[in-house]
Amino acid sequence: MLKQDSGTNLSVMNLTFTTSPTLGSAQAVKFTAPKAGWKLKLVIAVATDGWNASRNELPNAMPFTIEIRDANLGLLYHFADIQYPYFTTEMGFRSAVIEMPAIPLEGDFYVCFYGYRSIGLATELQNATGNSYLFDKITGSLYPGVLTLENNQTLPVNWLIRAVGE
Repeated sequence: MLKQDSGTNLSVMNLTFTTSPTLGSAQAVKFTAPKAGWKLKLVIAVATDGWNASRNELPNAMPFTIEIRDANLGLLYHFADIQYPYFTTEMGFRSAVIEMPAIPLEGDFYVCFYGYRSIGLATELQNATGNSYLFDKITGSLYPGVLTLENNQTLPVNWLIRAVGE
C-alpha cells in the first residue's frame, strides 16, 4: 500500500474533514510506482458525507469521482458513483475501498478525489509530506495542498488517499 501521509495510525492522527474549494477542483495525492510494471488495483479514501447514526433519514445522493492521472496530469482513468456504498456509515466516516481496473503505472502518478464540495476528505493537519495538492480541472494546474487559516496564513496538509497495487 502506498501512502503519502505521515503513516500514523488513524486513531491518533490530528484529522479534520475538508471539501475541495470549488466544484471543478480535486484533492490530489502524488504517488510514485514502486517498480516497473506496477499496477494500481485499489484506491482507499477516508471520507464522510456528514451522515451518522444519530440522523433518521439518509442524506441526499451525492456524486464523487476518482481520477488517476499520469505525471503530466494526463487522464488515465475516471471513476464516478454516488457516496452511499462508500461514505455513508453510522460511524460518520469510512475508509472506502474503490476497485480500479489493473492500471499499469511507472514513475509518478496522481490520485484525484472530487467530492464536489459535499463529501469531506480526511485531512491530516500535522507532518505534511508535500505530496498533497489541489488540482484545478479547468486549467489543469496543481496547487499546494493547504488549508487557509486566519490572516491568510496557510497550513500544509496531507489528504488521506492511499493507492494499492502489485
